[in-house]
Formats: sequence, C-alpha cells, structure tokens
Amino acid sequence: MTGYRIQRRITPLIVGLMVALFAVASMGTLSDVSDDEAGVVPDMLTPVYYLAGSAAPFRIAVDQFIAHARQIRFSHPFDDGTGMLPDLLTHTTGVFGSVKGPNQGSQHHPAVDLYVTDRISDVALYAAHDGLVQTYRDAAKYRHYLSITKEIVDEGGSLLGLIVTLYAHLDLDRDEASGLNLDGDVVQQGDLLSRHLYAGTVGGPHLHLEIRYYRPTDLGVETFYGSRFGPSGNTNLTLASEGIWSYGSWHPDVGYGFADPRNHGLNLP
Repeated sequence: MTGYRIQRRITPLIVGLMVALFAVASMGTLSDVSDDEAGVVPDMLTPVYYLAGSAAPFRIAVDQFIAHARQIRFSHPFDDGTGMLPDLLTHTTGVFGSVKGPNQGSQHHPAVDLYVTDRISDVALYAAHDGLVQTYRDAAKYRHYLSITKEIVDEGGSLLGLIVTLYAHLDLDRDEASGLNLDGDVVQQGDLLSRHLYAGTVGGPHLHLEIRYYRPTDLGVETFYGSRFGPSGNTNLTLASEGIWSYGSWHPDVGYGFADPRNHGLNLP
C-alpha cells in the first residue's frame, strides 16, 4: 500500500503496555516541556511562542499548560473498550504535520486522518477523553464535526487552558436519525460519540482527529490556524515562524496551538 501507513488489530494487553510505556517516557517536569524534551515529538504551537524568549511570561504560561495537558492520556477513538481496532490507514498527507494544501507547502496538516479499510463509513467512534460535547454542521473545512472540551487546571485549581479534540467528517444527520445526539452533554472517556463517518468525504470516509490547545480566555470554538501565508495586508496574523515546521498563520491573541496525538499516548499510523 504505497503512500499509506497501516495500523492492524492489536490486543488489549499490547495496547495497555504501549500506553503505559509511552506515558512513562513522555511525562516531563512542569518547568520543561520544550519540543526537545526526551520522549515527546513536536507539537505545532503558535509562532508567538517560538519567537518569545525562554523567560517571557507567555512562553512560561504555555509551558505550564502543556506540562499539565500532556498528563491527560487519551484512549483510541476507535476503541470500544476491548482494545480491538478496525484496520486503519493513514495517507502520507494525513499524518500530523504533513504538507498539504493547493500549493503543496501552503499548509501543514494539524491533525491525523484515519481511514477504515474498504471505505467503511458505518463505524463507531468513542471519546478519547472526558469533557463537554458540542456539535457543528456545515463547517467549511470539516462539514459535520463534534468537539470535546476539557479544562486544564493547575494544582490550585486555576484554569491554565483548554484541550479541544475535534472529530471531523462525521455524518451527524444519520447519528441523530438513529437517536444519538450528544450536543451539550458531558461524556466520559470511552463513551460512544458517533456511529457514522460521512461517506461523501473527498478521498473516502475518514476521521479527521485534531487536538487544539486554547488559552484560558478562549471559548474553545475559535479558529486560529490558516495557510502558511496569511491574507495580504492582514496585520492580525503573525508571520510563519522558523523551525522544523512552517507553522502557519495565527491570530496572536487566540490559541496556543495543536497537539501531536502521540504526546497524549495515542500511537496512530
């Protein structure tokens, strides 16, 4: 299968062992959560973070938030609790951070695209973590999607930011017709979210799994990522930052960035 990464069925024991080992390897101190930290891979953070000095209050705040956020270990979105997964494919352009877009270089993919083999659209999806569910229809990039919002607090209970996990390219109309509508509900990790991927998605039905990091003042519904090159003359967007990624254009006052699922214990293809 040239151009694809494949994830096969694995047993619950192996899943548990992999998650446990990853958790040990990736658990950093609260003062050091840089992308160079042993056991983690680069997230995609706002250029404001990378352009700030290491002692800048903003960078310290982001580091504190991410250190706490990475302690939230996700369960697999296709895992019904048995550890048995369908055969999944990820195209090379659907890997986290892969280059895509009309100009092949205009944008880096801030998510992972997971295809079930044989173009299956009737498949159950489950909550990777607990939180508040919101559903959206007719979104320009995602069509139908569902989000789970979880607050991240420090030891004293102060809000540091939000994790918002997006399940995109769903068929919420079919879910609702079958009696499943979770909008406004609080779910627990492992709860059923959806039974239907959208069959008409370009390239075939697949789950677009995206993990957003928001600031404490954000509502968790803002869009803060665009193409690498912002609209001409738009001074509200920062320039692309230097480094491993062409990180993208951002509004400087919204969002911390996007998390690589591996930093939350998900070994996705």
